[in-house]
Amino acid sequence: MISLPLNFITGLIVSFLGTLPLGVLNITIMDVSLKKGMKSAFRFALACAIVELVYSYISVQLTKSIIEFPALRPATEVIAIVTLFGMGIYYVRKHNNPTAGKQKTVSSFYLGTILSILNVLAFPFWILYTTLLQGKGIVGLSQDSLIAFYVLGISIGTIAGLLPFAYASRLLSRIIAVHQHRMDRMIGCIFILLSLCQFVSIIV
Repeated sequence: MISLPLNFITGLIVSFLGTLPLGVLNITIMDVSLKKGMKSAFRFALACAIVELVYSYISVQLTKSIIEFPALRPATEVIAIVTLFGMGIYYVRKHNNPTAGKQKTVSSFYLGTILSILNVLAFPFWILYTTLLQGKGIVGLSQDSLIAFYVLGISIGTIAGLLPFAYASRLLSRIIAVHQHRMDRMIGCIFILLSLCQFVSIIV
């Protein structure tokens, strides 16, 4: 039986891992940490977590609607394969970007809120993974309490994924400047591998 702690831990782990690939949020929090200190970096992460809480809750409600129509399951699995493969190709072919441009004087919390709101890819990400996890019996969505613990875990996982970048900003900023393309390729290969595993799980 799926428990509240399992929903919480699953949401936290998936959110934490989903925050690790280099993107606008984790690169920006390094810049905030370097220029304004850890308190500002934490406010930035908190803002990101609040927006992620809202986005993941909406995504879960959309996922429940999909699950209520079993005929859509094959379609969602195909979409999952295509999405993972597409993300893999994106990261493999991604060009290097400057680690972080100069930020205007703006509240770190406000900056985190705006950047997170613009990160609309969170919707397909959480619909995809919530559908897969629910289908495998790892995540339960049958009760409001289960959903609440799941999205709370996602929110805390966002903070847990961003703060290491803030704490290690000085070291990571130098590493990313030199090795970002290699890291992107590794992340891309992981996504492609996941898409192949999902494809095999369908045909076997």
